[in-house]
Amino acid sequence: MRAVTLNYQTRSLRQREVPDPVLARDTQVLFRILEVGVCGTDRELANFRFGEPPAGEEFLILGHEALGEVIAAGSAVHELKPGDLVVPTVRRACVPACVSCARSRRDLCVTGAYTERGILQAHGYFADFAVDEAADLIRIPAGLAGFGVLVEPLSVVEKAIQTALRIHEPGVGSAIVTGAGPIGILAALALQLRGIEVTVASLEPENSPRAALIREAGIRYTTFGATAVKADIVIEATGAPSAALQSVRMLRPLGTMIALGACVADGRISFLDLVVHNQTIAGSVNASPESFAQAVDDLGRFPAATLRAMIHRVPLQDFENSILGPPDPHPKLVHTL
Repeated sequence: MRAVTLNYQTRSLRQREVPDPVLARDTQVLFRILEVGVCGTDRELANFRFGEPPAGEEFLILGHEALGEVIAAGSAVHELKPGDLVVPTVRRACVPACVSCARSRRDLCVTGAYTERGILQAHGYFADFAVDEAADLIRIPAGLAGFGVLVEPLSVVEKAIQTALRIHEPGVGSAIVTGAGPIGILAALALQLRGIEVTVASLEPENSPRAALIREAGIRYTTFGATAVKADIVIEATGAPSAALQSVRMLRPLGTMIALGACVADGRISFLDLVVHNQTIAGSVNASPESFAQAVDDLGRFPAATLRAMIHRVPLQDFENSILGPPDPHPKLVHTL
């Protein structure tokens, strides 16, 4: 079958033929990949900034955001059948399982010895077929077929919002999302769905297509740095350290900031303000099965026109340009297989 791979010896990105996967246990499911989303993580991987192939192999099949159709299921699988649409989770438990992995919270693994499909020591889904344990697959209603590929990035948002609401004292009325990429837009939609007043702040001009898309969804948009607005919750979805530092200063008293994309930053934070105003900064990565389930539920309630406008679909053979080329102007680039 076809697969888009990273070779860690030659440090190259290319399509190659690999053996078709087969069911090895009666708890597994074989599924055809319909769509694969491309995100900043894939671009970072293709620049060999992190990631590893499976043990004993020189290449890694990319792709961790996927939508598939079940082809066959093992005899012990009763919840999925051929024809069902599925989205795979990404992280797999450490062995032996730590206290978090043992309770199905692999997103909170404390050993760091987990694997991640398409990222770390486990092949991903940028291929014609894949096999997974049924427990690692989330069934998608047929009515969400056009948007199912967004479930994985939305699951990351769901966990971040859940974390923010758990930390913040009661009375959350406002939120700021920094960044107008797919994570930022999905975060804004999910917060809006919860009745929270949302502002998206990003570098795109006020008259940009992304700003227009956000406003059409009934969400306020402002250019980053051009507003003095503060909020109870700030979701950092820029990936820019300087923006993350500014995000901290957008917090109201009792406010909570969740960092999703930023890396190492050099700057100043007033810990006195954090103490005096009871503010919190927290990080969040990956997502739990419950977050994936919440993502499916929320996705079905988002405005379909907004979701359609987010996605730009291209064929598999365009993978080199989508991963190594300039960022696509559309919020979400998706490959159809």
